[in-house]
Amino acid sequence: MPASLAPALSRRHLLLAGAFGVTSLAALGTIAPAARAEEIWTEEFMTRPETREGFALDAMDDWQIDNTKFIIAVIKGHDLDEEAAVITLATAIVESWLRNYEPAVDLDSGGLFQQRPSMGWGTYDEVRHKKRAVDAFLGLGDHSEAPGLLELGTDYHDMAPGDAAQYVQGSAHPERYAEQVPAAQTLWERYADDVEPFTD
Repeated sequence: MPASLAPALSRRHLLLAGAFGVTSLAALGTIAPAARAEEIWTEEFMTRPETREGFALDAMDDWQIDNTKFIIAVIKGHDLDEEAAVITLATAIVESWLRNYEPAVDLDSGGLFQQRPSMGWGTYDEVRHKKRAVDAFLGLGDHSEAPGLLELGTDYHDMAPGDAAQYVQGSAHPERYAEQVPAAQTLWERYADDVEPFTD
C-alpha cells in the first residue's frame, strides 16, 4: 500500500506500540480501523475488505462500529436526517452486517449494501468503496445508474423505513429491513452526537 494511503496512527496506536514494542507499530497501522477519536476516514478504511462474521447490536467489533459511524458521517455530510440514516443503517445491517464484504454472495454483489455491478450500481471496486456505496444507496453517486433513496417515486419520509429500503434494494426478502430498523435507530442514538459530517 502506498504510504499516502496508510491509515493515520491514533493515540491508541501509540499507546499500544509502547506496550508491545516499537516493532508492532507498523502492524497496528495495517490491521486497525480508522482512528475513531479523530475520525480520519482514510482510503484504506474506505476500501478494506472485511470478513462477514455476524451482527449483534451489543457485541459489534471495531470495524462494524466504524462503519456505522462512517455511514452516519456521510448522511450528515449530505445534510440528510435521522430517518435517512436509519434506513441506510438498517439496509447495511441486513445486507452485510455492517462489514465491507468482499466475496460475491449473490451473483456479483458486494460491499456494505451488496450492490451489483451488473445492475448498474457501479464497478466491482466502486460497490466495495464505502463512500461510493453509501452515495449510490442514497441516489447521490454519479458512478451509479441504479435509483437510490432520494430518487424514489415518493418521499422516503412518507414510507415506512423498511419499505423505503426495499424499494431501493429490491430484495427477495423484503421483511428483513423492517426487522433491523430498531437496531439502526439504536445505532443512530448511540453514535450520532459524536460524529462530524463527512463531505469528501
